[in-house]
Amino acid sequence: MGKIRGVIVDAESGEKLEAKVQILSPNGRLLMPQGSLEKRGPGEPFFYCNGDFEVDSSRGQVDVTVERGTEYTPHHSAVQIDKMGTRDLRIQLKRWADLPAEGWYPGNTHIHYDEKETRPYDRLAYDAKVETYNVTAVSILERWDLDYASNKFPLGVMTDYSTAHHVVDVGEENRHNDTAGRFAYGHVMFLRIRNQVDPVSRGFLVDDFNPDFPPLCWACDEAREQGGIVIWCHNGQGMEAPIAAALGKLDAFNLF
Repeated sequence: MGKIRGVIVDAESGEKLEAKVQILSPNGRLLMPQGSLEKRGPGEPFFYCNGDFEVDSSRGQVDVTVERGTEYTPHHSAVQIDKMGTRDLRIQLKRWADLPAEGWYPGNTHIHYDEKETRPYDRLAYDAKVETYNVTAVSILERWDLDYASNKFPLGVMTDYSTAHHVVDVGEENRHNDTAGRFAYGHVMFLRIRNQVDPVSRGFLVDDFNPDFPPLCWACDEAREQGGIVIWCHNGQGMEAPIAAALGKLDAFNLF
C-alpha cells in the first residue's frame, strides 16, 4: 500500500496548525491515523489533527479536505497514490480574516458532548484549537436518562485546558420542554457558576410525571447569586424568555 504524509501550516507564518482533516480513499472510506480522534455525530466525517498526519491508502485518487475554524480558507485537493511509496503533502491554510485583531473574539457558548462521545477530554483539548475559539463553554444538562459525556466535566473554568488567549468554562443548561423537541418555558445557559442549579431540567425532559416547576426565572436568580452569567438559548424561544428579559434576569442571548 501507499502512504500519505502531511503537515498543516499557516500560509503566512509557516507555523504548524491544528485542524480538522478528511481523507477519503479511492472507494470513499475515511482514512485516519491510528489512535486519532474521530468526530462523532452527524455531518461529514473527519478526524482531529495536531498538525501532522500519516495514513495508508490503496492505489488511486485520494481526496483531502482540511478545515480550521471560519477565518481560514478550507483546503481541498485530489492526490494520486501509487501502489507503493509515500506522497508528502505540505498543506498551507490561508487566513482570510483576523477578527481578534479588530477586537472581536470568536467563541461557542453552547456545546454538549452526547453519549456517543467516547473521548470527551481529548475532544475538549482539540475543539477550541481547530475552531480557533477564544471562549469555549461546554455545559451539563439533563435529558431523560441519557448519559451525556460532557456531564463528566466539573463546573467552572478548566485551567488545564485554558491559556492566556483562550478560556474553557463548564456551565449548565437549565431547561423545560412540554413535548419532545418543543420548548415550553425555554432553555437558559449558566456560565461562571460554582455550584449546580437544581433542578437542571423539569417536566417532560425528566419523565412524564415530573412537575413543570420551578420557573426558569428562579433558576436565573440562583445563578446570578453565584456571580454567574445568564444566557437565554435558541434565539429566545420559550414562553418565559420575554418575562426574564423584562425582569432583567438575562445577560445575553444565544443566536442560533
